[in-house]
Amino acid sequence: MDFKLNVNDIIGIPISDVRHTIDTHFKSPLKDLTYLSMLIDKHTNEAMRHGVYIIFNDENKCVYVGKCESSHFVDRLGFHFGMSPNYKYTFLSKLVENLGFSKDFDGYVKAVSVIDNYKYMIINANNKGNEFIRKLEKIFMVMYQPTLNNLPKKVVKNSFSDTELFQTTLY
Repeated sequence: MDFKLNVNDIIGIPISDVRHTIDTHFKSPLKDLTYLSMLIDKHTNEAMRHGVYIIFNDENKCVYVGKCESSHFVDRLGFHFGMSPNYKYTFLSKLVENLGFSKDFDGYVKAVSVIDNYKYMIINANNKGNEFIRKLEKIFMVMYQPTLNNLPKKVVKNSFSDTELFQTTLY
């Protein structure tokens, strides 16, 4: 099963349809994070390097949205699982804080056991440019209001109607 969507498949459709597409789409378990399955887009046969990744908890609720502008998704996602308090802005560090665990190695170990059933998916935006990817990330943050992200600074809108069309001009 493919846990990736191409951004071109969701641009221009109503927000409610985008949300439904993402919510019902297959997501890959974080515990199965592998290099090869992430690097190639099976539809275009090119390396996926740029876009947005969305992490869902075990109840399929979006808890984190991140962007990948300059590295491969494997590198970017892998960065989020460093088990050191020195990594202050990673998915894992934010989860440790959100769960109220100690901000030491033991707290990180506890948090890793919590995410055993968390899943992720990728919105591929190769060749769209950094500004496009930044807007895309912000749109998903506003759409989902993930618990482990702060809303972007200078929020233009803090919600979207279901009938608005999904496009980067939303942000």
